[in-house]
Formats: sequence, C-alpha cells, structure tokens
Amino acid sequence: MILKVGPHKKKQCDYFIEIFDSYCNKTDNPNLLQQIIENRKMFISSQLGESSIGNLADLFSTQTAKDTIGKQASPTLPKHYFLIEQIALRLFGCLLSCWTELEIFRTIKNAALSFSHCTNHAHHSYNSPVINEHYHYEIVADIALDTRLFHTAFCEQPLRLSDAIVLINIATFIKEHQWYEMLGMLNISSKGEHFILYQFNDKSAYPNIISSALINSPSTSRNWLFFDDFFQSPKWQPIQQSHSIFNLKCATKVSTALSQSQLMNKSSYDIEKGLFSSILDHSKVCEAIRLTVSGDKSKANFHLYLAQKGLANALKESGRDMVFTIIEKPAMVLFYQSINIHTPEAAPYLFTSAQDINKNGIVTYKGIWVLNNATLAFNQYNFKEYNVKIIELRKLLRNH
Repeated sequence: MILKVGPHKKKQCDYFIEIFDSYCNKTDNPNLLQQIIENRKMFISSQLGESSIGNLADLFSTQTAKDTIGKQASPTLPKHYFLIEQIALRLFGCLLSCWTELEIFRTIKNAALSFSHCTNHAHHSYNSPVINEHYHYEIVADIALDTRLFHTAFCEQPLRLSDAIVLINIATFIKEHQWYEMLGMLNISSKGEHFILYQFNDKSAYPNIISSALINSPSTSRNWLFFDDFFQSPKWQPIQQSHSIFNLKCATKVSTALSQSQLMNKSSYDIEKGLFSSILDHSKVCEAIRLTVSGDKSKANFHLYLAQKGLANALKESGRDMVFTIIEKPAMVLFYQSINIHTPEAAPYLFTSAQDINKNGIVTYKGIWVLNNATLAFNQYNFKEYNVKIIELRKLLRNH
C-alpha cells in the first residue's frame, strides 16, 4: 500500500482512508486498525500499571504512548502494520482519530450503497407527538427495521434511521467528546429501541435528526453500560442524598425493606446494585444512554433542553417510571442539582456516584431519572427559565 502525497492534508487524509478501507476489504481484515490500537493499548497499559486511570483518549495521550506509537515497531504485529501506523499518525496525529474517520467513511459509504440498491424511496409517515411547535419526538421499537430517511448535520445525503444515528454518535460522542471506546461497539447504535427528536424544514421532504438516545430494557440489565465494570469500579465516589429513598418509593414499587440507613457508608457499587434490586416491577425501568444533540451549533443548548424534555415525556408515555443514566453535560447536571436543592421532594434526578475520569475537571455522573418529577420540571420550566436555573446555580457554586 503506497500513499501518494496530495496538495492538501485533508485530501491526503481522505485518500488514505479510502485506500486503507479498500486494502482491508481485499485482505478480508476490516479490523486491522483496531488490532494495531488494541496491541498498543495493552503495551501502554502494561507500562503504566496502576497509574493508568483514564479512558482510551487519556491513555493514548500519555508520554508512554507518545514514545511508543509510530516510533517503536510492535514485536507481535506484522512488519507492514508499523508503516500503516506511522502514516496514520502523521496524517491524523493520533491512531484513535484515524479510526474515527475510517468509521465515518464506512458508515456513509455503506449507507450510500444501501440507498442505491433500494428501489422504494417513497415518502414514509412521520406521525409523532410535537414538542415546542416544530419538533417531533417518538420512541422507535427497533431502528434497524425503520426504512424512513433522515438528514444529519454530518452528511449531505439522507440516511436510513439506523445509519443516521450511527453517524451522529461517531460525530458527537467520539469525534467531539473523544469517547473512543464506542468505536468497537458501533453496532449497538444501529439497532434496538431508540428515542428520536427531529424537525422538518421547507427545503427537504425528509426531516433533520436533532437528538437520539439508546433505550435498554431491564431484560438486558447485565449488559447495561450503567453496570459495566468500568462504571462500577471503586474509583466512582458514592453520592448520598437524603431524599433518594423517598423519591424512589414515590416513583415506582420498591421493597419495603429498602431504607436510607442501608445505603449509608456503602460503595457506589453496593448502592446502585441495591437500588436496582429493590425495584419490584422492572418493566417500569430502563437504561437510557448515548443521548446525542446535533444540528445548528447556535441552538445547541435549546436542542439539549428539548431532547431532555422529549425523552422524559416519551419514556413516561411508554409506561416507564425510572431511568438509569450516565451524564456529564454541565447544563444537565446543574439543572437537576438546582431542582433537587429547591424541591428535594420532587427531585428529577437522583445522583448515585461520580468520577472525574480523566482528571480534567469534567465530572461524569451516574444516577436515576425519576420520570414523573422530570416531566413535571420540564413542563414547568420553559427554555428561558431552564437557563436561569442553570446560571443561578453556576454563580452560587462559583462564589463558594
């Protein structure tokens, strides 16, 4: 595989991705780059030992990674893999960034092939509840079976719903927020139950996807991200809230044996497992993860507000009472904290644990969304009032 240097770096990057994908197809090895990354990950982790504390983005930004990748050939990989690694590093600055662009290319390419082979491009029905006059929301039982087309902010052509959601997840969670762990699990974003928020415009017959979220049922709780080993380690600091049990019992049916004293001085693992096992009717519970917000950057905060409002309403309408979630967007955290402080008896979000994963000041929180309280909060506060709550608490915390 020979890389011809083009006049512009972007063209070089695009060209490399195209020929590398072709090479992977010819050699029947679509995971070649992933193999290189996994090999480097294991080596770097072994060198760092217990000092390795963050996610993939953190691990690959360490000095050990910089001294290894592109500089020392791996003794356990074929020799030509090192050349691929060096070119990828020179063009993209990081193997993880290269992997991200490769998956974006593959998603759009496969979507285009599916579109060209499909003979029926008839306009499908987009019947769903309307929120704030111009936005539609709904829960789709399995996006893999949905044949409707949607526009995204990351591709000119309309995509089938599953492809659109995969592309949005790559562009937001991975490319923007560097959650590279998701690259190995993109198939999760292409199927199953999802919430979607979308908007029509006058220029196209197809709506623009604004937000999506993956919804996991209680039958798959063993595989929930919430209970994944990474999110259940001792590094997660438990959060004790005196009103948690009261709100939990008001939200759904729980064991009468559950009490606040049982959760005191417990690890976050014990608290979260205890809360989940105390719920008597698990059909009223789910996990919601990968909440994306895309579209016009100037409307990002408004879209985040609408996404939360739509998701809360949609899940409540579907018969759910509680939602296990993981959040780190400051606006979301501050709004829930503000409501919790002022009306603890109607707390929309019960925080259970937290961790500054990469030690960069961005704290990730785990907790339970109480849907009755959440829908009340979002229906009570419009976008302007929502922002006021966030700003007031931010000022308060800054002064203490």
